Parts: sequence; C-alpha cells; structure tokens
Amino acid sequence: MRCPFALNTVSGRIRLVHYCSNCCFTATVMSAVINSRPTSSAAGNSIGEEARPALLHKIEGHVARVNDVYLLSKEEGVWTCSDDRSVRLYLKRDNGQFWPSIHKIMPVAPTCLYFSEETSRLLVGLLNGHVYEYHVADDYNTMSDPEARRWTIHAGPISGLGIALSAELVFSCSKDKSVVWHCSETGIKRGAFHCDSSCTAMAMDLPFVFIGDHGGNVVVLRLSGDTAQMVSKLSAHTGPVSSLAWNRVKEILYSGSYDNLVIMWDIGGKRGEAYELNGHSSKITSLVIAPGAARLFSADDAGKLVCWDMSANRLETPGWKTADNCEICDAPFFWNLTAMWQRKVVGQRQHHCRTCGKAVCGACCSNWTIFPRMGYELPVRICNVCHEKMEENPQQFDLTPLSVAHDIRSGVTAMHLQETMGKLVTASQNRVVMIWDIRSML
Repeated sequence: MRCPFALNTVSGRIRLVHYCSNCCFTATVMSAVINSRPTSSAAGNSIGEEARPALLHKIEGHVARVNDVYLLSKEEGVWTCSDDRSVRLYLKRDNGQFWPSIHKIMPVAPTCLYFSEETSRLLVGLLNGHVYEYHVADDYNTMSDPEARRWTIHAGPISGLGIALSAELVFSCSKDKSVVWHCSETGIKRGAFHCDSSCTAMAMDLPFVFIGDHGGNVVVLRLSGDTAQMVSKLSAHTGPVSSLAWNRVKEILYSGSYDNLVIMWDIGGKRGEAYELNGHSSKITSLVIAPGAARLFSADDAGKLVCWDMSANRLETPGWKTADNCEICDAPFFWNLTAMWQRKVVGQRQHHCRTCGKAVCGACCSNWTIFPRMGYELPVRICNVCHEKMEENPQQFDLTPLSVAHDIRSGVTAMHLQETMGKLVTASQNRVVMIWDIRSML
C-alpha cells in the first residue's frame, strides 16, 4: 500500500526525504522564482468582485510588537501577547470599545499563546523557553494567579503551542530544536523529539504532528504511545517555515515561508500532490484556514493579505528541465563553451518557462502572464511556444484570478480566524490589532 506521504517529483523545488518503513525515496526538481510585474488583464476573480475584508475594530495601546493573537468565538474578545511582556484579554464593552479585562505581566517577553475555549486553559510560551498555564474564569475577568502550572523544559524561545484534548496532552516546540509533550492533567513529561533545525511552527491532528523548521522543512511525526516516529520530511521551501495550517476535513497541509511561497500538501489524497501558491512579494508571516468555505488566508510582512480559493481545480508546477542549449532556438548557454567556440557566438543566460519548464534563452522567453490554476497570481515568465498556445486557445487557459488581495498597510505579525463568526484578527508591526469582517470572502 502506498504511503500517503510519498510525493512525486511535481511542484518546483519539491524535495521529500521519506522515512516510512514501506517505501523510501528522494525526489528533487527545480523551482520557479516569481517576478512581480503589473498583473495581466484577467477579468474578475473566482471569489467575487465585492470580496474584501471590512474593518470592524482597531485595538491600540501596545508599546511593543504584538507576537500572537487569539480571537474568541463565544465572546467578543481578543487575547494578545506582546514584547512589552504583557498578556492581555480585550473584551468589547457597552460603548463598543475594547478594553483590557485581563492584563498579566510575564517574567520575560511572551512569544506565542494558545487558548482552549472548551477547558478555559491559556498557555503562554516565553522567550526563555518556559511555558505557563493559566485557568481563566468563565466571565473572562480573572485568571489563576499565580499560574496553575509552569514548565521549564526548553532552552530557546517557544515557537508553537497546542492542546490535544482527546489525548490529554500539551505540546510545545522551541527554537532549541525540540518538540515536547506533557500530560495536561498531571503535568508529567510524556515524550520528546529533537529536530535537525530550529522549530518555527507547529500544527497538530493526532496521531500526526507537523513541525516547520528554520531550514525550510516540514517534519511529519506520528505519535504512538509516548514515542514519536518521523514519517517524512517535506523539503520544498528555500527559507524558514513561518506558519502552518492544517485542514483536517480534507487532510491538506499548508506551509508558508520566508521565501514568499505558500505550498499546499495533499496529505490525505495519497497521490503525492503538492501545489505552489505564488501571490506574495514579501516573506509570509501567518496562515489561517476556513475549511468550511474552502478559503486560505495568508499574510506577509509588507502588509498584504491574500484570500485563496481552495475549491478550484489546480495544476501542479512542472519541474525545470536542464539543457546546454535553448530548447526552442538551440542557442548555447554561457557554460556551453564548445558550442560557443564552434559557432563563434556569445552564450546566453538560461531561463525557464513557468508553465512547461523548458530551459530557454531570454529571446525565447520574453512574455509574462499570470496563470492562477498553477498558483501564479503574479506575472511570471513563459516561453514563446506557451504564449502562442495561450493566444490561439484562450478557452484552454483560464486566467481568472483565484485569489483576492488586500493591503493592510503594515506588516502582519500574527493572525487568527473564527470562521463561524466570519471574523479575522490581525496584529501588525505598527502594534495595532485589527478585527475584520470577512463574510464576503467566505
């Protein structure tokens, strides 16, 4: 039986190092680099012309960077943690303004938080590697003081937290390259796993745990009892993985990275499919998913918020081909010294068509276009042959955008979504927390 994590050599620069006992292989292909030029004229988009976020509230008052946010679903409130060492819960008052209901100063700066509304437990990860657990009152006006529990288990900043209620486990990952899980009832350590690089993001759906690292990899762990086995390592990004989002309904994993790229990994399809989503020109900082509406939201450090239509049929990005001469006009590339000497010509620089993967010279690859079905929401280079096919058979190449972008005007540091409420909360580099109405985008 084929392993669900066995990926084919499909999307650009996809490399999978596989550790399953049933199969073992390594696949490598090249990747496309997106150049942001003015978009081509494609009418409309698949999400809707009126699809854009509407700003509902702005929360100001932080004096330092906001590192994480959590939007409540049962109350109109937002948890925040900041470099000013504060953990705050803002609740909406009768006058329509948000004011701190809980304000806790931590020993050092908190880096991330996780709140379980089912159990009213708040986890706070700190810069020094400590994890604090608090019990929050039902009226959201107080929480346990001192903390209900404290773990001093990591030697570096906490980068991910989570609670698996079904297994009664608390998970934490850190930039000290470790993932640790404890019993949520007793606080006793149950297990640990050490990665090859600093852990930067985490997503869970037991028995699987997904860990993004500083090397651009996504490590897939399978928990069995108190031990964890590495199932596979998804290596596609050329920069650190900044965020992970997991769609447990369709079993699809999304990873965002500092290389400006979002990759969609079809884990549950068991066909080894992976798709690139190219809509950012700056490093991605946060991903959130609305599985019911088949929407993915990604944000970058330039303040661009993109909503992706994940219900559309997409094409995998072809691998880049290798050649010593242009595959269209046969002009030699600059490293092909023999052909250059025989023909008495100067070698050309090699380019690649993003839609077919051919290795071509600049003269044969001078056209630019978007191609949303392949994930290219920004114009990319295509060869003359593919350009002619698009011109002659436009009905076969649908250029309708499959995403909507919105400029928040300040780099996003954290984001959280409540799909049932149709609301999204963002924290920006300008230390402002904003709550958006996104129902028109769902």
